[in-house]
Amino acid sequence: MRPYDPNTFAHTLPTLHRQWTQSVQQALSGNIDMGTPTSKDSTGQYNEFQKGNGSGVLIRIGAHGSSGNTYTWPAAGNLVINHGLLRQPIGCHLVSSDAQLTICQPTAPDSNSITLSPSNNAANATVYIF
Repeated sequence: MRPYDPNTFAHTLPTLHRQWTQSVQQALSGNIDMGTPTSKDSTGQYNEFQKGNGSGVLIRIGAHGSSGNTYTWPAAGNLVINHGLLRQPIGCHLVSSDAQLTICQPTAPDSNSITLSPSNNAANATVYIF
């Protein structure tokens, strides 16, 4: 579904309402994205991302003992990620993994970092922190 172009009925809207609908239409037409991949690891998986125009960041987490990623799961315990959002995130979403994996947050995140705990530290994963 494509949104209506507010310019087609702008003459019927008050100025502030027209400006608001134009900004919403511009955002929806501009394809909101979570991030753009910028590099791949040795297996061909994207491992670094440029922040998109959404309100979160994509982070690649390598399996324990792997190399080529900014973050890897620890042998045991939790992984602390410096997310760079400059605000407390709501949470995270597992975008992809190469093995069965669930992720939980054992502690509340803050404006600098989020702590994640994997069910399987041998899995590579991409998470979206929002």
